[in-house]
Order: sequence, then structure tokens, then C-alpha cells
Amino acid sequence: MDVTDDASVPVKVLALAGSLRAKAYSSALLRAALDLAPKGLAITHYAPIGDLPFFNQDLEDAGVPPPVTAFKAALAGAGALLLVSPEYNSGPSAVLKNAIDWASRGKSPLKGMPVALMTSSPGVLGGARCQQQLRLSLSGIGAVAMPAPDVVVAQAASRFDAGLRLADEATRTLVGDHLARFERFARAIRAGAG
Repeated sequence: MDVTDDASVPVKVLALAGSLRAKAYSSALLRAALDLAPKGLAITHYAPIGDLPFFNQDLEDAGVPPPVTAFKAALAGAGALLLVSPEYNSGPSAVLKNAIDWASRGKSPLKGMPVALMTSSPGVLGGARCQQQLRLSLSGIGAVAMPAPDVVVAQAASRFDAGLRLADEATRTLVGDHLARFERFARAIRAGAG
């Protein structure tokens, strides 16, 4: 895990958007996070999670598929993880849960890794139930989810403009503050692990 105690060196953060849809609010929220991140976070969007096959132990036993190997290597090279997800049927999307399932196998790069959560939804709960399920999955594999408050973007259509730019200033401030807190959290987790 690559997190340094030296504040002059940015924390490497791998970011996953939980939707494959081109005009997804979660992807737009992740783009806003890239724009609003403090200098102490170097966030990289890992776009090819849609290339991961559905987890199947038969596939794993036959030899870990190359997209999975690449994904786990990217995770291992990061010091922290940012999950940005829609809420589907009160939980995370299948593509995001699948990525977590693959990452949990074997020597998991997620064990001890600091994780921040952000969700968006057209509904009034903004993905809060999705975050509960993600926290349960993450704790089960030893990842360290940053304590609430989280970024929960409710009624997302009113927060983004026609070009899917996060236009709501209060939400932009919330995202920026969340990421600044995540930098401090990731560094503290690493200092405690050392």
C-alpha cells in the first residue's frame, strides 16, 4: 500500500465509478472529485472495471484473468480507494460489487486500505443504503472505510448542469471538504499501520 507520512508526497488514490453508463451521475461526481481534490491526493480513475468478468471461482482456479490481474495491481499500487456509486435496488451496482469481490480474493490489496465513499441518486436518499452495504462488504475484507459523514448526492438531476458538471456550489464544497478529510484519514491509517 502506497501511503506516505510525508505530506509533500500526494496519497495515490484509485477511484472506481460504479456505473458503466456514459451519462451516469456517479461518473460525473467522480469527475468533480478529480477537479476538487486537494493537492495531497493524486486520484486516478480506473475506468476498465467493466472489463472484469463476473467473479467465478472456476475462472480463478483456471488462472486469474488478465483484467483482474491488472486491476489488483492497480489497487496494490494505490494508497487509498475512492468508491463513487449509484444506488441500484438499495445497494451498489453489480459492476462495483464484482470489482470488490475480485479484489478480496487471495492476498487482497484492500486489507487495511483506507476507503472513501460517495454516492449519487435521482432519489431523495442519495445512495445512503448503498453506502451501508458497501461498508458491510468492506469491513468483511478488512478495508477501512472512512467514518461518516459521507458524500450523498440526493436528487442528482438538480445538482448537475446539462453537461453533467457538478454545478451546485454547496455540493462542490461538500465534495472538496470530504476529500480533504480523506487525505488526513488515509495518512492517519497508514501511520497507525506502520
